[in-house]
Amino acid sequence: MLVPKAGDKVEVSYLGKWVPGVVLGADKVDADVDFTYSGRSNKRTFKIKDVRYPWQASVISPVYIWKDSTGKHSVEAAVESIDEEADTVTLIRRDDGKKITLPIDNLGSIEKRRIQILIRLAPPRVAQVPPLEEFAQSQQLVGAALGAPTSLAGLAPDPPAIRVAIPMGGAAFERAYRDESLIGVFPIGSSRGWIMGATLPKRFASNRNAPSRLIWATLDDGKVAVQHLIEPGERTIAVDPSSQQIMSLGEVDNGVATLTIWRSSPKLTEAEPLVRWASGKQRTFETENRWGQFIDGRTVLHRMNKGEYAVYDFVAKKTVYKFGQDSRNSPEPVLSPGRKYLAIPEGNSVRLIEPTSGEVLVSLPVEGGSVSSVAFDPMGEKLAVLSSNEMAVWTLGSGSPPRRVRADLLSSASRLAWVDDNHLLVGGSVLFSLDQEVPVWSYRPQGDVVNERDEPNVVAIASSRLCYGVRIGNDYDSRSVLGLVIGAVELPGPGVRETVAGMNRDELFVLEPGIAVGLEVDCGQYNDRVRADLMRHIEENQWRYDPDATIKLFAKMSRDEPEQSLYVKSNSRFGFGGMSVFGPTREQLANAEHVTRQSYRSNLTIRRGEEFLWGSGTVGALPSSLRLTEGQTVESLRNQYEKPVPEFYTNVRIPTKLYDPRYRSGFGVSYFGKHGLDPKPMADLPK
Repeated sequence: MLVPKAGDKVEVSYLGKWVPGVVLGADKVDADVDFTYSGRSNKRTFKIKDVRYPWQASVISPVYIWKDSTGKHSVEAAVESIDEEADTVTLIRRDDGKKITLPIDNLGSIEKRRIQILIRLAPPRVAQVPPLEEFAQSQQLVGAALGAPTSLAGLAPDPPAIRVAIPMGGAAFERAYRDESLIGVFPIGSSRGWIMGATLPKRFASNRNAPSRLIWATLDDGKVAVQHLIEPGERTIAVDPSSQQIMSLGEVDNGVATLTIWRSSPKLTEAEPLVRWASGKQRTFETENRWGQFIDGRTVLHRMNKGEYAVYDFVAKKTVYKFGQDSRNSPEPVLSPGRKYLAIPEGNSVRLIEPTSGEVLVSLPVEGGSVSSVAFDPMGEKLAVLSSNEMAVWTLGSGSPPRRVRADLLSSASRLAWVDDNHLLVGGSVLFSLDQEVPVWSYRPQGDVVNERDEPNVVAIASSRLCYGVRIGNDYDSRSVLGLVIGAVELPGPGVRETVAGMNRDELFVLEPGIAVGLEVDCGQYNDRVRADLMRHIEENQWRYDPDATIKLFAKMSRDEPEQSLYVKSNSRFGFGGMSVFGPTREQLANAEHVTRQSYRSNLTIRRGEEFLWGSGTVGALPSSLRLTEGQTVESLRNQYEKPVPEFYTNVRIPTKLYDPRYRSGFGVSYFGKHGLDPKPMADLPK
């Protein structure tokens, strides 16, 4: 073990990270170090095992004395790498940390034998992140879609270059240590079923300085082809098989989040770091920035924070553009399979933009309330949009209105995925049938399935397969073999279609014509108008009005608390946008407008006692981005947007029949785990 001396520059393990410091004094047991964390200088005594020279992170051997074949020249150094093809060894000198590459043939006999031992015993090399680079900033902000087309007639379908195919199967591998956790399952495709699993130590694990692992495996034979180790703390969030690159999220010690692009594929013996840059802030217990996508082999999209996104060209090392979401929940944007379109779900619309430039192509109106998620089908021909009460299915290349399907039993979910032409998986757990217009089944993890709430990538849908991970072994039994399994099962799975086909749909409703309903209105000066509108809806739906009925309609109009917003002028043609979250420049601030927003809300719910049956609503609010003409201000448009919306109750579409909430999660559940899918239909289903 190396013992540093006073004045040496070192790194110390502090709160799970290696941070820089200078040795004040040391012996064989402890070292007093002045180190820097979060921009502050600190002094502390560390155990020698928690102190290292910076170059030690990249070596695969202890420090030895290396002599040449004559014995006249020597150097004290550790091995950084061995190139068997070139027959060379690269050493890192102990005294100054510099690298030297030497022909193995020129070394002494003892040194040659040492290298052969290292080749056999050396652990896989841990790829280190490259230096942090400064990316050129862009002033372009993707603005409002006012004036954009409202149909998909002008956008052709966008199929994938290669269609993903995933066979059913699984691949198992041992955990490198007890607290290793699966954080991502990334289906790649091909007839062999390539799939990649990404790991990281559990939060607060004793092995928190262990490297992150990338496990490349094939499902057809259940074998692991290769593993790559990357620097501890790097969290894989996206994979691009076509360019053989992955993107990881990390952080530096001042809380700045970083993105790193690596080259990684089963053909490589180790991962190769390419470029690293800052993207937003890293907050320990928040998950918003754990989402990103490759647009192509040189461009990536990253969610820096809730509702804040940036697109980077990491080859040119620049920010291409930024955009915000006009949505309280900020559901995930989705790329089309061929990556020509990016669909951005927002409050009452879905923006489609050209992902490499940010040009707004289409703005699709949404009638069923706020958008919760969107999904392109696997061939890029359809776009499904889930809102509060309906699923709208748009067809690319068609000017026809979308197919609108009621979805009042579905809860909002940030993720949506097509399973086949008639089924979509909502929130990774509920199977929704377009033909039945109802959730038909649920999927829940069982036993040792990896189900980390803060890991959005541990479950994936590809080629009608549910891909997930399983943790095996008893963590509390020292004799137990500890492992992880990544695999895929087919959806909908055994017994599901037969159960759904045998249902009597007419007996699924709790509200239908002839049922008594009551009414409660809390809309201030609009009470009489709203009551008249709702009584008309009750009559049209052939319900029976009874003020004492168990089932009631509740109408409420309200106004939010005031909130401050900063509208910043963009240099792009899109005009103004409320983009203060991106850190406006001094020139932008000179043209910025401070506005106090106070939105109006109109909500309608139907309840049976305390049980929620259905709901919808709208907001009268200033949007987060506006297009202004010469001389206009945001304040001058306030009354146009920020006002009560009593007409919502005139135009709202209330379904004539409402399903029993008992079927909110479908007619049964399939548990997925070590043994695939285990279906359990509900008892007493109406046949």
